Amino acid sequence: MNPLWPLLLLTILYIDTKQNDIKGFDDTVLFNLDWPGELLPEETDPTAESVIVTSLHQEKYRCTIPNISEKESDPNEKYEGPSALKLISPLFTQTTCSFRLESYWTYEVCHGRYIRQYHEDREGKKIRVQEYILGKWDEKYLENLLETAKEEEIDDNAQIPVKKIDNANLPYFELIMDNGTACDLNNNKPRMTKVLYVCYVHGKHEVYSLKETSTCVYEIIILSPLLCTHPKYKPKETGEHKISCVPLEGSPKKPYSLVKLKAESAKLRRSSDLDRFRVELIQLEKEDIATTKAPDTKIADSSPVESFLRGKHCLNGGTGWWKFEFCYGKSVEQYHVEKDGRRISINLGLFDKEKHLEWIHQHPHKRPKPLAQRKQLSHFYSGGTVCDKTGKPRQTEVKLKCLENPSSPSAVSLYLLEPRYCEYILGVESPLICDILSRTDEDGLVAVGDEEMEDEENIPTVNIKL
Repeated sequence: MNPLWPLLLLTILYIDTKQNDIKGFDDTVLFNLDWPGELLPEETDPTAESVIVTSLHQEKYRCTIPNISEKESDPNEKYEGPSALKLISPLFTQTTCSFRLESYWTYEVCHGRYIRQYHEDREGKKIRVQEYILGKWDEKYLENLLETAKEEEIDDNAQIPVKKIDNANLPYFELIMDNGTACDLNNNKPRMTKVLYVCYVHGKHEVYSLKETSTCVYEIIILSPLLCTHPKYKPKETGEHKISCVPLEGSPKKPYSLVKLKAESAKLRRSSDLDRFRVELIQLEKEDIATTKAPDTKIADSSPVESFLRGKHCLNGGTGWWKFEFCYGKSVEQYHVEKDGRRISINLGLFDKEKHLEWIHQHPHKRPKPLAQRKQLSHFYSGGTVCDKTGKPRQTEVKLKCLENPSSPSAVSLYLLEPRYCEYILGVESPLICDILSRTDEDGLVAVGDEEMEDEENIPTVNIKL
């Protein structure tokens, strides 16, 4: 590979860093190399910097670097609107609460009041609740904070902290909610939570993420549109900036090495089917006839739907200590990976067709609705790891729901509930489900042929006789 292009990018980033007085590389600023051949007069930017680069083959190009500093807001512009705390304070005067469901625990975030972690066990009409308060505060505390916030807003040099969310550095406003339930793992200190409010225009004050950063100390990110009227809390534009390189002195439109690299990459992609064969060397006896076993030329359907139905594409979810994995037609597993790589796993159920049919006959309301009304399917996974509290194997009802009009064709939403001890409900919402609804029988099962399964023993073999 020609070393020109990494060097070109480093040179461009260095120039951009110098001209914007940045103390390091900002990986949220994206660049894209473009080779237009020539630039029209209306496409030229008089404020842009340019650099001339020469390839290993003596091809010369003038690359124009966009001046992205113009898109930044004027640091001298004074904001005289409400403080960040004042903007989100309407949440504290309402009875608004946000919820987050995880495999075992449910988290209730009541803004400006308390954060609760709880689990309910329902045995008939009896409900037993296990709960912890992760932080709380009162109205007097809010009044003191509002006064402090006014003083902080006066300081124009105050730095707004940022948090990297989905590869973007987003400003946030932090509130501390402490005086929670005493933590026996942390010398009986009260639990405490840092609540980070982030501007998101389409947000509904929902919990974006929740994690335990250290023992009994938590961090919650809330997506709220209320902060978006404050200029300091608006996300910075991170669009892709185009670097245009035009040839000089009769050089080709694109460098030879770049064209060659793309051609080789395309060739590798086309030849990837060769990886589907295993080569074996066999010692041929004298009496053997030198014959070659022809490989099966039938290529299995590699579409996402077929991969999902064959259990080759498993779905993973969960953000807390426990995570879970669902492999269609195979298993539901709950697991945790230790720092040393060890995996602690609990099987929540295996798919057995006969057990599913027995379950669906006992619960006829779980059968698929008529095709015109069909939006979801229910499958039964049983025979999981034996539960200590019930003495019975764990079992899971998997609800497969069609996700219409998704933001992405590959969007998948997963949630796991435990309404009773060791009896789970796994919800799977995805556009993949929409494609299989019409293929199910009256028991909610989808027929998948065995002839295209790609187990190790079924990989086509080419025998080379020696």
